Amino acid sequence: MLKMKIIRQWIAGILEDHRPLLAIAVRQRAKFEGWLKFEIAAIAEKVGARSVEVEPMSSVSASSKERPDLTFIYNGARYYVELKTPNSNWRMPGVRNKHRPITKNINGIVRDARKLYRYAGQGIVAFVLFPIPPRDNRWIEYLDRIASEVEIPLTEQEHCDRFSLSLGKEQFADLVICSFAVPPR
Repeated sequence: MLKMKIIRQWIAGILEDHRPLLAIAVRQRAKFEGWLKFEIAAIAEKVGARSVEVEPMSSVSASSKERPDLTFIYNGARYYVELKTPNSNWRMPGVRNKHRPITKNINGIVRDARKLYRYAGQGIVAFVLFPIPPRDNRWIEYLDRIASEVEIPLTEQEHCDRFSLSLGKEQFADLVICSFAVPPR
């Protein structure tokens, strides 16, 4: 079985390798989910995954809203991955203010986790929450909310890693990379 920490390590490596690009996205609070899906797919293939597909047609539903973001077979097991890059609305120096409530982004993570219950394979939800003021832990309340709504125990220590990013001009932001398994029901 693929460990959830591996997915976080893949994402952290991608972010590390693309810091200048990521700084542009974070300064604008621009979501980068589409790009990240393909980067993860490339890593999955590199480590030996087969049948890697981004947004494949599904036997569960033909609707594009119901398709998983990524699927692959690794060590004989089928994985379905849902990926989100929710942006926060905390005010920060060097980051454009946006007014979309973070609650809508968190609802999207919960919706995607519930979608994975229908698939006969291992479901994985991964998300990168950004920007977070350095050393600020207010984001944990959202992790707790996700855990409560999907009825899966989640902890910062077991399911999340923090990533610090320079935005230029001596301004910094943190990103939180989280992943968890969603078993089929």
